[in-house]
Parts: sequence; C-alpha cells; structure tokens
Amino acid sequence: MRLFQVINLAREYLILGLMGLIFIGIIYFLFFRKFFKNHVKSNIKKVIVFCILFCYVVIVIGATIFIRPGVYEHANLHLFSSYIEAWNNYSKSYWRNIILNILMFVPFGFLLPLFSDRFRNFFLSMSLSLLFTLGIEVTQYITKRGIFEVDDLMNNWIGALIGYSLIMFILLIFSKQKPRFKALKLILCILPSALTIIIGYKIMDAYNKQEFGNLSSNYNYIYNMQNVTLNSYVELNDNDIKKKKVYISEQYTKDEALKFAEKFFEKLNAKLDTSNIDIYDNQVVYNSIDNRYRLAVHLRGGTYDFTDFKSDENIINQNMDEESIKEVLENYNIDVSKDAEFEEEKENESSLYRFSIDLKEEDDKLTDGYLSIDQYDDTIHVNNYIYQYDVCGEYKIISQEEAYEKIKSGEFNTYELYDIDSIVIRSVKLCYQVDSKGFYQPVYRFECTIDGEGRPIFIPALEEIQ
Repeated sequence: MRLFQVINLAREYLILGLMGLIFIGIIYFLFFRKFFKNHVKSNIKKVIVFCILFCYVVIVIGATIFIRPGVYEHANLHLFSSYIEAWNNYSKSYWRNIILNILMFVPFGFLLPLFSDRFRNFFLSMSLSLLFTLGIEVTQYITKRGIFEVDDLMNNWIGALIGYSLIMFILLIFSKQKPRFKALKLILCILPSALTIIIGYKIMDAYNKQEFGNLSSNYNYIYNMQNVTLNSYVELNDNDIKKKKVYISEQYTKDEALKFAEKFFEKLNAKLDTSNIDIYDNQVVYNSIDNRYRLAVHLRGGTYDFTDFKSDENIINQNMDEESIKEVLENYNIDVSKDAEFEEEKENESSLYRFSIDLKEEDDKLTDGYLSIDQYDDTIHVNNYIYQYDVCGEYKIISQEEAYEKIKSGEFNTYELYDIDSIVIRSVKLCYQVDSKGFYQPVYRFECTIDGEGRPIFIPALEEIQ
C-alpha cells in the first residue's frame, strides 16, 4: 500500500471516528453525566487522549478489516517469512508494507501511558497491545478479510513497543522526580527504536555489499513436504555444464526514462504532460496532454507498456499475418527484430499477437523476451518486454539433481499455495530470471502439475549465492 493510499484511508475513517465520538458525547451528556455526575471528575487531558485514541482505533480497524473483500482463507504461521519475501524481492513496496505494519501501532503504545498512569506498566501496555493486534488478525481470519500472519502480530507489537518506549523516554526526561537508575531506564527506553534502525541499516548494507541482486522466485519459507506426493517423469541430466554466464540489463534513471518518453511521444506527434507523471518503485508512467497515449517505462531493463486509448476500431483482428501486425506497430514507430518468432493467441473474438526472442546471444550480448500487441474496443495495448543484456562473467551453477533435491526438501516458492497434496514434474530446463539489481541469473524451471494445475517451480542455479 502506497503512502497516499494510507493517508486517504486515515482521512476516510477519521470522519467515522469523529462521528463515533459525537455519538459517545451525546450519550454521556444525556445519560451518564446526569445520573453519575457526583462520581465523575472531569479530566481534560484524559478526554483529549481518549478522543485521539478512539479515532486512531477506528482508523486501524477500518484499514485492516473493512476495506478488504472477504476472499482470504489462509493463515501464514511462518515467522519472518514476510521479511524473507521482502529480501527476495527487495523492492520498496515489500519493505513499505513491513514498515507500515510497525508504524501503524506506534501511536497505540504511545497513547496508552498518556491516557492512564496504569498503562505506564510495561506488561499491562504490551499485553493490551498484543491482544489488540491478535483481535485484528483473528477477525481477519474469521471474516476472510485478510490472512492471519504471525509476522503481522510481531510487527504490530514491535510498533507498540517503540511507541511505549518513546513516550516513557519523554516522561522520564521531564519527570520532576529522580527515579532510581534513571540513566539506565532512559537507555532501555531508547533501545527498541535504536535496534530497529540498526537492523534496517544492516539489512541495507548487506544487500549493497553482495555482488548480485535477489530473486523473487526464491523460497520465503521451507515447505513441509511430509504429506506431499512428489513424482517426477524427468531424467535429470548432470551434464558437463558447470558454469553459466550472468548478464546485466540496462538501468534507466528517472531522467533517462523521461527523455525516452519525450522522444516516444514526439514520434507520435504528441506532447508529454509533465503535470501527470506517476512514479512507482520500478516504473514511471507518462501520459500525453490529450490523454490519448500512456507509456509506462520500466527503469530496470528499459522496457515499456504502451496504450493508445483512441485508436480506430478493428485495426487488429483474428488471423492477421506477421507483416500486417508489423505495419500496425510501425504506425507507433515500434520496430520488431527480424529474429523474433511470430505467434497468435486467440481468445473468443479477439487475438493477442506476440513476437518472441529466446535467449539469442550475439557479440557478448543476450536478447530475450517478447513484444505483444492486442486490442479491446478502441484501445490498443503494446507490451515490450524484450530485454538486452551485457555479459558480466561466468559462474558455477548447481546441477539438475541438486535443484531437484531442493524441491524434495521444500526449498521452493509456493506462490501463496498453502496446501499442496501432489506435485508432478513434467520437464526441466535452464533459463534466466532478472534479479533485484538487474542481473540476468540462470535458474532451473521445473514444469509441474501441482494439484492438477500447471505451475512452474523455479530454483536459483548460481552456486555462489545459494
């Protein structure tokens, strides 16, 4: 979830929280205050903190439960799996989710000791924090509005701990009394925040120091294979290939992506709208001033997605030949390599046309990927995922047998398949995947049937980074 989405959600449920406060205020003044006025002492500080705390709880419950559809049915009980997944993908969006889960509960731990002196007790505040996040996770699981994840419990509790320790640090600093071991208590209060920052820095430093990036296909946790039936109809070949080349793709900066987009629109006699640019983790989306064209440039690899929202109808039909499709692409100044293989994929009354290049190596350069074009109504989509790579060296790889042993031991990515009964391996080949630093790494692709559904399993092949 992006930051602006979080802000919009907070604004939406803040209004609901304020309405709830108004309702509570009406009930209090009409009934509670009238009958129990001799037993109630007004405390403006408590009222203010209660109002903030109430609105905060409404926002958290709304953001974690009510905005989600009831389609989730699973629980993830693998501790640290979200951290491993974020490490394998190493993109801002994955780390952002973890950070937001921590920050979301910082106000809870911060506000409790301000609301009542009783909550300055560490065990009471942290127990209540754990019960709050546990209640959210259990509600998500029961209502199917989220996945029960132990990592969420841990991250939320860490956030509450940071909030609690920060407010206790502030209260100790401004305390008129001189409690025993004040210096030690101050150090303990700042420790959770300091450790979180240090661990985050260490993760970043370890990633920057490693030679290659991480592969999203690597496993997030070891799958339990005891109750899984594994069959293979493949004769594993441990041939003489002990080394394989690793390649590096082109990397665009945001300025380079902007120049590419400007030239792209210029060739279409269109002007880029500089006021309508969306920047994401690995891509920048540009629009023409007349909103006819949209271009999403991928920073890693320099590929792109192009959309024409106002093309003539029926430009692309079924059973068109290669030259006719190339003519359509030429109208958008998009060239297709003569080495690309042409194919048509039919679906109902429409077709998707694809030009594919499969690991073509020439002059220490590797070309791989595909370019596709299709049309729905008067909208044409072009996806250019043809990458060009430069050789950066040769490295040792594991054998097919070693890769198969990793599947047997459950060291593979299940892609949210939490319950597996059977895996049938139909074929295996060595191919490539782009890692988080833009390197093109060799991986073994096992074509499988998992519980009757065709799914690939990827096992990283580089020996040095296993």
